[in-house]
Amino acid sequence: MTSTAPAPRAFLVPTLTFVVLTFVASGAMLLLQPVSGIDPGVLPLVQLAPAVGAGLTFAIFRGRLAPLLPGAVPRRQVVAHLVLAFAACLLYWGVLVVTLLVQGEPLAGVHATAGVPFVLLLLTYLVGAAGEEIGWRGMLQPLLENRFSLLVASVVTGLVWGVWHVQIFTAGPVVIVGFLLATVALSVLVGHFGRGTVGQRVALATLVHWLVNVALLLTLGDRHSTPEGTVANAIAALVTTAVFMAMFAAAQRKRGKSALVARRTQDVAA
Repeated sequence: MTSTAPAPRAFLVPTLTFVVLTFVASGAMLLLQPVSGIDPGVLPLVQLAPAVGAGLTFAIFRGRLAPLLPGAVPRRQVVAHLVLAFAACLLYWGVLVVTLLVQGEPLAGVHATAGVPFVLLLLTYLVGAAGEEIGWRGMLQPLLENRFSLLVASVVTGLVWGVWHVQIFTAGPVVIVGFLLATVALSVLVGHFGRGTVGQRVALATLVHWLVNVALLLTLGDRHSTPEGTVANAIAALVTTAVFMAMFAAAQRKRGKSALVARRTQDVAA
């Protein structure tokens, strides 16, 4: 009997293709930004590059991607994880604000950027978050999960996501380390929340990414890449992820014990 499971290395070529195309598209978007008339503080066009990379990868490998991409999970699980994700964002916001206040950093508050009202900024931030997540959690992570565990796939996705922000490598070691810690921590968090089809994953990941970016906008404004801002972001991301990973682990142990009790009960009854 032949197996329909994808070959162990079948994910590799599409994965590398996605990464290369995303970085190439990023360069093109950076060149397009000055002539687009769109202020990068309102919508950095480079945020759309992962979606472009994902779209091109899907077009190239359409026939091969179907067995590599995940199936649906029950709607009840999606809703439950959505509620948990929103709670995680609230915790992230709280830790971020407290950390900045302890540092003595002023909070930016609601403000316009480049003359664009705050309400419209919320929309452009949502577009940018979706543009990234279509690639990171919609394409890269599902492909990596064909070879690696969920945790490892999440960490690798977070590292690629962080390194993709190449500008951090000119900002000094504190910003580099702090930013990578934040992207990896948030990637682990979103990776465990976002399960199911590409659409289910992207929807939840976009919500978390958007709320995190809005939190940074409200608290730090354009200071999010300073050492103080990066450290505060990293602390908030690490604390939030640690809390919810502990919750996931506790829930998993509880399910394991319940299953063991159920099996023992069935054995006794038999």
